[in-house]
Amino acid sequence: MCIFVRELTAQEGNKLVRIARKSSDSVEVRRALVILASAQKMKVPEISDLYHLSKEHIRHIIRAFDEDGFQSLKPRYGGGRPRTFTEEQRADITELAQIPPKALGLPFTQWSLSKLKETAEQKGILKSISIETIRVILDEADITYQHTKTWKESNDPEFESKKTNRIAVP
Repeated sequence: MCIFVRELTAQEGNKLVRIARKSSDSVEVRRALVILASAQKMKVPEISDLYHLSKEHIRHIIRAFDEDGFQSLKPRYGGGRPRTFTEEQRADITELAQIPPKALGLPFTQWSLSKLKETAEQKGILKSISIETIRVILDEADITYQHTKTWKESNDPEFESKKTNRIAVP
């Protein structure tokens, strides 16, 4: 038994041709082409050979178009892995990042990602977290952070004179 797409109206056919020619989404274009081929009474194996798709996938595209119409042409991308940390934990991290470290009795003036990670873990906000995850959480909350830079003083008594009288070495 052959499966074909339902009878298309002239408007639907024109819209499919427009999608096939002008859409920037390659998935949508390929699905529109499959529907157009099926509307011209091409059999599933012929469409499979023409567009290098599996027969089962072509049948799925045709059934989905019959049920959902043009909405079925759009790809449904998955949402990825579920979030590991709760919204409450994320809010606690962003709140901690906005508190000056000196106010918590810590011996530094700016948060670094590694120090924020250590403090969050010590305070029990979460068991463990990567620095990259903290970066993402702060980015989502539009919180910027400073890369800490440490300056060391020289104990050389002639440091200033050497620094100002540098001789360029060729």
